Amino acid sequence: MKSNSKEKKKWYKSIIKNIKQKGNLDEAKNKFSDFLELPPEVANNSTKISIIEDSDVLIEGYKQIIDYYEDYIKIRTQNLDVVIDGKGLDIKEITDYELVISGTIYSLNYKK
Repeated sequence: MKSNSKEKKKWYKSIIKNIKQKGNLDEAKNKFSDFLELPPEVANNSTKISIIEDSDVLIEGYKQIIDYYEDYIKIRTQNLDVVIDGKGLDIKEITDYELVISGTIYSLNYKK
């Protein structure tokens, strides 16, 4: 029975150690990105959305295209779902990290 409680303590200690290491890893990422003068959205896997008037949307850091219609596009990002409503919407450019949507944009909404 005693060996079982020792195993539990070791398991618990390893979890605490991993949590502390993750905090240190996030801090190291921030310091590294500051040193290289990288934008925070690149280092932290966050999303950057740029809108040009009512005709173009650039989404950097997307993960998946969920729905794609001529009047509605839904995009999943790291921590948001982005919904674009409009007319004649089309994906003009797409890479592994970013995409450009063109058309007449009526609204852009996001949900965590």
